[in-house]
Amino acid sequence: MIVLGIHDGHTAGSALIKDGEVLSAISEERLTNVKNYSGAPLLSIRKVFEIAGVLPREVDLIAIGCLVRVGSPYADQNTLAKIQVRLSPFLHSHIFAKSYVNFFHLFRESSRLKKLFLSLGMEKVPIQFIDHHHTHAACAYYQRPWKDESVVLTLDGSGDGLSATVSVGKGNTIRRISETTFYDSLSNNLYSEMVGFLGMKRWEHEYKLMGLAPYGKDDGLINFFKKVIRINPKNPLEFQNTSESYLYNVTKKLTPVLVGRRFDNIAWATQTYYEDLLCSWVKNAVLHTGIRNIVCAGGSFLNVKANKKIRELKEVGKFFVYPASDDGGTPVGAALVGYVELCRQKKFNAKVKPLENLYYGQKFSNEQIESVIKKSKWKKYAVYYKTGIEKKCAKLLSKGSILARFAGRDEWGPRALGNRSILADPRNLSVIQKLNFAIKQRDFWMPFAASLLPEDGKKYLKNYRKAPYMIEAFDTTQYRDDIIAAIHPYDKTCRPQMVTDKNDSYKAIISEFKKITGVGALLNTSFNLHGYPIVGSPEIALKTFEGSGLDGLILENWLILK
Repeated sequence: MIVLGIHDGHTAGSALIKDGEVLSAISEERLTNVKNYSGAPLLSIRKVFEIAGVLPREVDLIAIGCLVRVGSPYADQNTLAKIQVRLSPFLHSHIFAKSYVNFFHLFRESSRLKKLFLSLGMEKVPIQFIDHHHTHAACAYYQRPWKDESVVLTLDGSGDGLSATVSVGKGNTIRRISETTFYDSLSNNLYSEMVGFLGMKRWEHEYKLMGLAPYGKDDGLINFFKKVIRINPKNPLEFQNTSESYLYNVTKKLTPVLVGRRFDNIAWATQTYYEDLLCSWVKNAVLHTGIRNIVCAGGSFLNVKANKKIRELKEVGKFFVYPASDDGGTPVGAALVGYVELCRQKKFNAKVKPLENLYYGQKFSNEQIESVIKKSKWKKYAVYYKTGIEKKCAKLLSKGSILARFAGRDEWGPRALGNRSILADPRNLSVIQKLNFAIKQRDFWMPFAASLLPEDGKKYLKNYRKAPYMIEAFDTTQYRDDIIAAIHPYDKTCRPQMVTDKNDSYKAIISEFKKITGVGALLNTSFNLHGYPIVGSPEIALKTFEGSGLDGLILENWLILK
């Protein structure tokens, strides 16, 4: 059975699964070069069929995540602010939240999608709309690396009237036992509001606040945050907004106590209180269900420092966070929900393949890349390596070069996992300034990530465990100086990617680097310029290379040096 999964809101994209296995998935931003593209993912729908080699007419079901599409006129920020003032007495109500979703679902814009389905010969394929948080839950639960029953947690700013859910997963069933309304959103009312107050973009720059937090200290601000959001004392599986405000009004109410404080202290208080509430919520879920296995998804779980705190709780047994936790990952979740439902209808036993890697996107051949290079000014600088390009790149990296790598299939989700990455020597602190200012144009306090050989994980990470997706943070050992440029510059934590044989070419570069330096790791950051998505084509890769301070560009077996 083949299911097409679609998300047509913020960070739109598409995915195609067959008999419980993800064949292809790609975000629309990789094809449009518009970061966090919102709207009908017309290009990615066509692309997932092309990547998978599946014909549109073979599809059994179209599964669309989200009942209410974010980005519609009624979800505009200014319009929403006016609506919430008038409806504020009702926003905390679960009945209102469901009514809100059911009402606006009647006006859901889907004409562009239906027109595309018609052109693809899919006009008779049934369409199923799926609750936003159910798609998050499905991503994490169905692809967890074990078969035992689990607590399933979802957390984000808001989606379909909710901001958090607690469910129990057993077999192929996800049974929801608790919901938190969008009015009571932990992420919106605390984290995103402080992101906005500090002059950054809500719902995009939360990672910047997380990176800034370790530089701050306690100046008493947490005591004021406790008056904004808390665990609901009457229902410890829910969060509760106690500010009598929502979204922008929260900042307005807190401004008198925020003005004059150090920005790093605000970040510290936000991250610390967020971690405290999140850990309390998880412990409450374990106590309520008696289940210690935890799986998580939703944009708020991209917070790797909070994930570290959860993983270290004594109450938690097995722990898994779906790597593409944000809304961009929901096409996979929607498709999985649709697949399981199809199996139930046809009385088949649904079998979902556990997550093995995230290389679901498109790949370009050396011949395709050659044709692009020949049309550019870089054709006289490009060298083709039939063999040995990994060894050549490792040697360049060991001598201080910073290289971008565009090879293999696109990664699914917000993390660059070696195929669309910028690479550097992790021992060399001097590369940080060049990466920040001449290449990435990023904030000075932000850490990079480390791609590690699995056999070297224990050497550099405390309490090491398998961590292939940059979705968790770890404390580092006494040997951290080997990877000093690839860890947080202040608290010395690391956000690792363990590189396995699922990406043998990238692993070979790190292995060759280890032969030269003795260090089985590379600094890894996403291949893009600030404000743009991760590069999605050879043309954009060359344009980004040209507009940055990169020393070299790897395009499959082609290498271009400035």
